[in-house]
Amino acid sequence: MAVAAIVGLLITSVLIGIISNAIEEHIDGLKDGKSRVLENDHLVILGFIPGEYTLIKQIILAAGSEKRTVVIASDVSSEEMREAVFDNLDVPKNVKLIFRTIDIYDPASLEKLSLTTSRHILINPMDDMNTIKALLAVSLLINSADNENVRVSALVSRNEHRFPDTVAARHNVTTIQMRNAIARMVAHSCSQTGLSDAFREVFSFEGNEFYYISIEEAAGMSFSELSYRLDNAVPIGLIHDGEIILNPDKDRKIAQNDRIIVFSQEAGSAVLTDSKYHEMPMGRYKSSETGKSIVIIGYNSSFKLVYRELSENITEVIVAGIPEEKEASAIKVGNEAEKRKMTIYDDDIDEMENLSGIAKKVDHVVLLSDYTLEDEEADIQSIFRIMRLRDIRTKNGLKFNITAEMRKKSNLNLIREEEHMDYVVASNMSSLFLAQLCENYELNGLYKEILASRGNELYLKRAKNFGLEGVYTTVQLRNLALSNKCIFMGYLRGETYESFFNPALSEEITLGSGDSLIVLSES
Repeated sequence: MAVAAIVGLLITSVLIGIISNAIEEHIDGLKDGKSRVLENDHLVILGFIPGEYTLIKQIILAAGSEKRTVVIASDVSSEEMREAVFDNLDVPKNVKLIFRTIDIYDPASLEKLSLTTSRHILINPMDDMNTIKALLAVSLLINSADNENVRVSALVSRNEHRFPDTVAARHNVTTIQMRNAIARMVAHSCSQTGLSDAFREVFSFEGNEFYYISIEEAAGMSFSELSYRLDNAVPIGLIHDGEIILNPDKDRKIAQNDRIIVFSQEAGSAVLTDSKYHEMPMGRYKSSETGKSIVIIGYNSSFKLVYRELSENITEVIVAGIPEEKEASAIKVGNEAEKRKMTIYDDDIDEMENLSGIAKKVDHVVLLSDYTLEDEEADIQSIFRIMRLRDIRTKNGLKFNITAEMRKKSNLNLIREEEHMDYVVASNMSSLFLAQLCENYELNGLYKEILASRGNELYLKRAKNFGLEGVYTTVQLRNLALSNKCIFMGYLRGETYESFFNPALSEEITLGSGDSLIVLSES
């Protein structure tokens, strides 16, 4: 009996040890974020970059007061991700954040995230190779489950890394070639100071956003009539038989089943009023700024597109800080633009004397990021050039504006923003576009058109070039814009570069010669 009692105690101790170890391992697994996600209709963000929180912030803002579950997965410790996010963002109670530490390139690990029951999967902006690996792993998993409701969105740098259309359609994958979009923003912002801020506001969930709505009373109206009668929302296009039509002809009739694309603070804020047409006896838009010069400092794979997308009023371009082996390629690009003169500057542009000499000759300075360097190194190089240029501008009383291509939003916080300065941050803009795709996937065609080189894009048009100077109502400005084949979305103050979107129909707007209209237009 004594032996039996001792053996029983030993067996009981072993069982207790096994059970306690199992419980401890399970608790450690929960703490480390390695357990399976038991959710439905949730959002999944694959990849976590410390210091870059724009995507998560936009998803939180888009949720509003609705309940939302967001799963953030990466090879970073779940506790580290949690602390970083909650230290830098205000997370409301209606948004539930779940952190998981997994290998996002392994389909077996991804299964723990319940991707097949999720609503949308976002690949956090990374280098193309890692983005493609994550896309392939996700596609393999959701395709094996034969689930057509799950959508996947990602951004790539190079066009050749986009998924072929047939493959993308089968896997519900949307890939946008981001580097070209950034290049166009850099090119347009350099001669339209304040445009990059307007881009950020348009694609951010802070303020006005794009929605599509149905208004039964609008059937049979012309688009022009809708524009001067719709308050609290800017009508920018239509969805007709599933096709997105931006900036339609002002005389186009709205069909019964057409949905209206609006730019407003809320989907339900649009109000159809009895406002009357107010004619604006103004002529066509005519640019008065010609013969402008620019210096492009740095060289990368986007140089060709940046050069091509420069405004027609830029007639002289100086290219500096370019590697010797790339000079021939740059000259070839310059030869394609017959009406524009290109000069290659061979001296060291990082020497203060050389940089000062160039800065005194130009109206605009463009800083391109060096893609051969790591993000941090490339941004630090740009930051030093920005500081030198600011010093030169202040000491010499110059007025040239600077457009800088940056890689990381966290590095932008290291330099103080000021007037005559546009920043186009790749990681920040990429996150904004991804968040929009996630929340308004049906408007995918709209985002692609605004970011593409063909179709409608955002522009700043000087008020004085419309012949505007004085006080005008929103109705008048909408009508004027439509007569010039563009959509009036708001205005920008020339002194402060502050943007104002979606003004009320009856609002009286005082425009000076330095102010600009923010419009959606084909040119």
